[in-house]
Amino acid sequence: MHPPIENESALLLRVADGDRAAYAVLYRQYFPRLYNFIFFFSQSKEDAEEVIQECLLKVWERRDTLVGIRSFEQYVFRMAKNRLLDLTRRRMTGSRVVARIAENKPGMENYVDDEVLFKQYQGIAMDALSRLTEKKRTIFLMSAQRDMTLDEIATALGLSRAAVKKHLYAAIRQMKDYLKEHAEWSLILLLVAATN
Repeated sequence: MHPPIENESALLLRVADGDRAAYAVLYRQYFPRLYNFIFFFSQSKEDAEEVIQECLLKVWERRDTLVGIRSFEQYVFRMAKNRLLDLTRRRMTGSRVVARIAENKPGMENYVDDEVLFKQYQGIAMDALSRLTEKKRTIFLMSAQRDMTLDEIATALGLSRAAVKKHLYAAIRQMKDYLKEHAEWSLILLLVAATN
């Protein structure tokens, strides 16, 4: 993990004022971190780059709103996560439509809508979560839902950073194994992370 940008608040103020050099610093700092995060879920170089480019472009386009943001890291990671979720859901919907057309069957309106599909995936994700030990589940949720770093989780739980990392990686591995058998795991993990 990269160290935080020194005086990030001042940097964000400069970006909000239209300072392109300050934006370049922010871009260079967050691009590789966002790339690793999105690529982990999507396993697609093209999707990761598309999501990040779009998010960082929106940061520049909406730069006047940066002044009110308490944590840019949480803001931009949440934006990236939501964008990938939208992209994945749109592709899944498109795949169902294409499949129906290819089969030349009527009744496309009977397809399960996105909200129902979302709830089904959320149920599978909760089942996967319930199979984790209490400690692994707590650490996973602190990381995924609350955007806490390994150090922050370690401090909160009174554990070493190495122990937190070990539990988190084991939790993710266990979740992946379960979800690969039951659904598209990359989308499910995003749903878990996006659910409060």
